[in-house]
Amino acid sequence: MAKQAEKPSSDGRVARGEMTRAKVLDAAERCFAATGFDAVSIRQIAAESGVTLGVVGFHGGSKEELFLTVLSRRAEALNKLRREALKALRETEDYTLDDLVDAYITPYLTIASRGDPQWRAYAQLIARLVSDDRYFPEVRELYDPVAREFLDAMIDLKPNADRQVLATVLTLTVSSMLSIVASSIRVEALAGKPAPTTPLEYRKVLLDFCSGGLARAIE
Repeated sequence: MAKQAEKPSSDGRVARGEMTRAKVLDAAERCFAATGFDAVSIRQIAAESGVTLGVVGFHGGSKEELFLTVLSRRAEALNKLRREALKALRETEDYTLDDLVDAYITPYLTIASRGDPQWRAYAQLIARLVSDDRYFPEVRELYDPVAREFLDAMIDLKPNADRQVLATVLTLTVSSMLSIVASSIRVEALAGKPAPTTPLEYRKVLLDFCSGGLARAIE
């Protein structure tokens, strides 16, 4: 009976630990997104998350380790959805390049449209990273395996296509997707009217733009 009485307390500590870890990761994500990796200190992350420096270190490790953990938790969620979408297409045995592009960008647009500000912070962070090659060696294995699977599927459809051209267009597709999720203020300013309220509302125009570029590039 005594052991049973201890379990809720133990479970409670685990739950509190998980909540604190999530708070630290969320705070780190916001800080990295706002000013970039170099400008952020562990002290800032601790202040943002409302915990001590020791707690940040316990849950995140070094700043570099914390940075990779912030990225990997989002990459895991995206990779799962993209692989599921790709699997569903392959099972139909009747899909197009447009379908592959859609399967790659729509999971991200969908998640980013759920209203979670942390995913917006992630988009802003990734938008920073794609223009800085310093981070590529550390983060490529978070994203490249799934990207290669999509490139393989494209080659299956277009065996004579240049893989480098396909990789270039996919990279440009990702940049367009990240940019529109991170901020639509430029679109709104140029259009002279309110921009769509969610990234998912850009799905059609983004798909048309990226798919059209892909089709033209491999003509």
